Amino acid sequence: MAHRDGWFSRVLTNNNDLAGAAMTLSRDVIESEVTPIAKTTSLPGLDVIRNNKYYPLAVQFCRYVAVGGIAFIMDFLAFNGILALQLHYMLATVIGFMVGVAVNYCLCVFWVWSGTQARTAKDILIFTLIGIGGLLLTALLMWLSVDIFSFDARLSKIVVAIIVLFWNFGLRKVFVFFK
Repeated sequence: MAHRDGWFSRVLTNNNDLAGAAMTLSRDVIESEVTPIAKTTSLPGLDVIRNNKYYPLAVQFCRYVAVGGIAFIMDFLAFNGILALQLHYMLATVIGFMVGVAVNYCLCVFWVWSGTQARTAKDILIFTLIGIGGLLLTALLMWLSVDIFSFDARLSKIVVAIIVLFWNFGLRKVFVFFK
């Protein structure tokens, strides 16, 4: 056998039945001191980063960007679906944004700011109002990009989404998900 050096060899030599093997493994696991990998493997300078007062905010922002990416994909799929039906880009913008806000709220509550108590009707209303502000900003920037500057609607949608990401994160952090 390849595993003759550890607990497996003791199991094979001391126990002839499966129940005995399971008991030996359980006892060995319970009696051993297991050190989490995160505690044993540390990159140089990682503690300096984690102890920085802005670290929690940076983690939240990174999570918010990931959530925003997922919400944007849903938004962009709805947006392109409406455009594929040959409807106006502004209708596609509104419907896509509404889909994105719904996905964003669910993921924010359960992952980005999971320790928050922001689950009341007032918090949902503020979150939605910020989303509507983001929608109005999106509509304005889309109108400027497409109608005034004649940029492609799809490319404009990507650039506008990045701008509105910062709008939404900042306002939601301050007014909804503060602790």
